[in-house]
Amino acid sequence: MKRAFTILELLVVVAVVGILMSAIIPIAVDAREEAIDTLCKSRLRQLAQFANSYALETGYYPWGYIDPGSHDANYCMHTGDVWIYPREKPELHGVTTWKEYESFCWDFTKKKGDNLWKAGEMFRGERGKSLILGCPKCLGDSDNWDENTLTGYNYNVAYIGYAEGDAGKRRYPTHRDQVKFPDRVVVFGDGGYSGGANKFMRATKQDMDWDGSSSSLRKAGTQAFRHGRGRKRHCNMAFLDCHVESFHTPYKSNGKEGWVHEKSHTAFISSGNGIYGPRGWNMDTEDDFTENK
Repeated sequence: MKRAFTILELLVVVAVVGILMSAIIPIAVDAREEAIDTLCKSRLRQLAQFANSYALETGYYPWGYIDPGSHDANYCMHTGDVWIYPREKPELHGVTTWKEYESFCWDFTKKKGDNLWKAGEMFRGERGKSLILGCPKCLGDSDNWDENTLTGYNYNVAYIGYAEGDAGKRRYPTHRDQVKFPDRVVVFGDGGYSGGANKFMRATKQDMDWDGSSSSLRKAGTQAFRHGRGRKRHCNMAFLDCHVESFHTPYKSNGKEGWVHEKSHTAFISSGNGIYGPRGWNMDTEDDFTENK
C-alpha cells in the first residue's frame, strides 16, 4: 500500500510551487513588456519614415488636422513665391469641397456617408499600412472618432504638422528644409491624457508664434508613459531622423517634474519646447531638454 502525502508535505510542495511562480511570473511579465515595447518602437520608427517620405515628395510634413466644416481656400495660402500646398485643392482628394469629408486627420480620413475610414494622407489611403497607428499597449484605450479603432500615437502639431484652427501665426505644416537637425526633433510618440489616447502632440510651453492652443488642449496633447512598470515606466518617441528613444522623466507644463495626470501617467517629455522643434532649427537655440534615463 502506497503511503499518502501528509498535510505537512503537501504544504511544503504548495509553498515551493508558490515560490517558483512568484519568481517566474515577473520574468514572464517583463518579457512580455519588452516584446510590446520593441513592437511599439518599430511602429513609431515606421511612422517617422512615412512622414519623411511624404515630406521628400511634397516639401512639407503631413497636416495634423483639417477642419472640413470651415476650411477656406484662402485660409492657408502662402504669400510670395512658395509652392502651393495640395490642401487648397480638394479635387486632388476626390471631393469638390472639404465639407464632403467627415474627418481629415494625419492618421485617417473619412468621407460623409462612408462606412469605413481610410488611412491618412501620408499613407496614400492604404488601410493596411495604418496598422502601425495602433500602439500594442493601447488596445481599448481610445478617444478616436468615426470608428477609427487604431490609436495610441500622437503627432507633433506644435511645430511640425499644423492643426487647422490653432491660434498662432503659423498656417502650414513645416517645410522639410526648415529642420536643420532632424535628430533633435520629436515627431510621433505614445500619446495620452486623462481621457485616453490623443492624436495631437503639444509642446510644454505655449508659443503664440507657432501654436496658441488653449490650456485644455495643451494638457490633452501630452504623452502616455504606458510602457514598463514602476521606475521603468516610460513612453517612446520617434524623431525626424527616424530613431526612437524612451523617456522616463515626466514634466508638467510649468517645467517641473511630475505627472500632468496621475492616474493615466501622462505628462510632457521635456521641461521646455526645445525637443519639439526649436532646437532642431538652429544649433545656437538654447537646449531646454533634460532627461534622466
